[in-house]
Amino acid sequence: MAPKIIDRYLLKEILVPTGIGLGVFTFIFLVSKLFRVTEMVVDKGVPLGYAIKLFLCLIPAFLVFVVPMAFLLGILAALARWSADNEIIAFKTSGVGLYRLSPPVIFLAVITFLFTSFLVFYAVPWGSKNFQETLFRLAGTTAKLDVKERIFNATFGDLVIYVNKVSPGGRVLEGVMIYDDRDPQMNSTIVARRGYLTPDPKAQKLALHLFDGSIHSQEAKEETYRTINFNAYQFTIFLQEEIEKARKRTRVGMLEKEMSIGDLRKKIKRMREAGKNIRPQLVELHFKFAIPFGAFIFGLVGLPLGVQRTQSGRSWGFVLSFFIFLLYYVLYCFGKNLSASGIISPPLAAWVPNITLGALGAYLLVKTARESPIRILAWGDKGMEFLREKWKSFTREM
Repeated sequence: MAPKIIDRYLLKEILVPTGIGLGVFTFIFLVSKLFRVTEMVVDKGVPLGYAIKLFLCLIPAFLVFVVPMAFLLGILAALARWSADNEIIAFKTSGVGLYRLSPPVIFLAVITFLFTSFLVFYAVPWGSKNFQETLFRLAGTTAKLDVKERIFNATFGDLVIYVNKVSPGGRVLEGVMIYDDRDPQMNSTIVARRGYLTPDPKAQKLALHLFDGSIHSQEAKEETYRTINFNAYQFTIFLQEEIEKARKRTRVGMLEKEMSIGDLRKKIKRMREAGKNIRPQLVELHFKFAIPFGAFIFGLVGLPLGVQRTQSGRSWGFVLSFFIFLLYYVLYCFGKNLSASGIISPPLAAWVPNITLGALGAYLLVKTARESPIRILAWGDKGMEFLREKWKSFTREM
C-alpha cells in the first residue's frame, strides 16, 4: 500500500471518532449550561439573542479540554479498531511498522496544538470578557433585579439584598433587608416589611418602594449610630453607575484561567510588588503554555496504546482515553498542590502532566515498536470483555 494512501486512510479513521468525541464531550460539558440558558429565556424573560451569546461565550473554556480529549479518543478508537480487525497485523506483514503510522498522528497533533493555543491565548479571555459585558448590557437593557428568596444577593457587589419572599412576577417583595456599603464614609442597613419594584429601562434605574421599615446607619470612622423609622421609603439603584463599578471589579477579580497572558503577567507584577504569594498565578501562567503541548503528549501516548491487540475495538479506545485524561487532570491538581506547598517550582508544577505522560508515552512507543507485551493493557482488555459478557448475560435474563 502506497504511503500516501496509508496516511489518508489513517487520517480518515482518526477524524471520524474525533468529530464524534468532540460533539459528545462538548454536550456533556455544556448540558448544565443549556438548562441554565433555557431557564433564563423561559423563567427570567431574557431575550433569546442574549441567551445564545452568553452560551457561545462559554464554549471556548470547555473546548480547551474537549479538543485534546477528542483527539486522543480519535487516535485510540481508530487504531483499536484496526487492531481488533487484524489490520495492524496486515500492515506489519507488508512492512509498515509503528513509526510509519506516526506522520498522520503528528500532523493532527500539530493542528490540535495550534487550535488549542488559539483557544488558550485568545478565545478564552475573549469569551470571559464578552460574557461579563453581555451580562452588563442585559442588566442595563432589562432594568430588572434578579433576587432569589432567602439568599443574600450581591448582584451589585457593595449592595447586598435579602428577601424573605418574592412574588411570582418578581415585583412584590416581603421581608426585605438591604446592606448598602457603596459610601465608604457611611454603612447603612435598610429593613422593610414589604416593598415592590418599579423598573425604568429608559432612565437606566430601578426603584424599590419600601414600606414599614427602618434605616440603620453608622459612620465608618466614628461610633455614631442612627436609626430612622419610615412608613414609606424609595430606594433607587442607578444601573449604569453600578454596572461600571461591576466592570471594574470584574477586571480586577477575573479568574487567572480566564485572563489573557498580558493581563495575568500584569497581575503577577502587582502582587509581587505588594509582597503577596504569586505561586498559584505563576502555575496558571505556565499552564497556559503547557496545555497546548498536551496534544503532542496525547499523540505520543495514543499511538502505542492504540495498536495493542484487543478484543474490545472502539470501546477500548473510549475507556483508555477517559483514564488517560483523568490521569492528566489528577497530575495537574497534584502539581498545583505541590507548588502551593512550596515543594516544587510553579513552572515544574504546570509541566508535571506533560513530563509524566510524555515519559510514559516514550516508554510505550519503544516497547511497542519492539513488540514487547504490555501486560497491564492485556489485563484491562480481559476485564472489559468480562464486564461485557456479564452485561450481556444480565440483559438476556431481564
